[in-house]
Amino acid sequence: MPTAVDFEQTIGVLCALPAELGAWAGQGELVSSEGGMELRRLAVGEDVVLTCVSGVGKVAAARAAEALIRSGAGRALLVVGTCGSLDRSLAAGDLVHCSLAVQADLGVREGRESRPDSALMAAWEAIVPGPRAVYLTSDRAIFSPWRRFMALRGRSGPCVAEMETAAAAACAAAWGVPWVALRAVTDSAGRGAIKAFKKRYPVEAGRAADSVTGLLALIRAGQR
Repeated sequence: MPTAVDFEQTIGVLCALPAELGAWAGQGELVSSEGGMELRRLAVGEDVVLTCVSGVGKVAAARAAEALIRSGAGRALLVVGTCGSLDRSLAAGDLVHCSLAVQADLGVREGRESRPDSALMAAWEAIVPGPRAVYLTSDRAIFSPWRRFMALRGRSGPCVAEMETAAAAACAAAWGVPWVALRAVTDSAGRGAIKAFKKRYPVEAGRAADSVTGLLALIRAGQR
């Protein structure tokens, strides 16, 4: 287990696919590859950053989040990557902050929603101005109008679709670790989403991760 000092100083960065780590991809010392997940450690000024590419989906994200926390990422967990817009107010290229993460296709209500740390979110918004939205985390991508309709039942306001955040957030909450998430919109989830995703993903994949260095600097400045 990491020491108390490590746990207080280390920040975890989690994404689903390698391109979503942006400039962090492949950087740092490989500290673990147990369970097929690579964890890499970097020193960034006074901070220690652990990165992990989880793979797609809630199970993979929960495994990665716990691996990061067990390896010392106790100061914060940052989730980055891409998403599909479920609201006309959100367009491809928007960087969207998570206001609430919901396990959208979980059959029970208890424990399926998680809220990010408000101070971390405010700091990230200062670095990356952008809209807030509910993240609807499901086990399947939303590539049809029917699935889009089902995902949005009973919800109003901006929403995006993705496949990892709520699971990682639930894990962080269970360990008492603050979390926050930022994703770039690649498409409008539903009809035409696959074509739009393939076109926009290479452009948008790493944008959220590339803003993490600025977030860390702002957090450090606020602590002095």
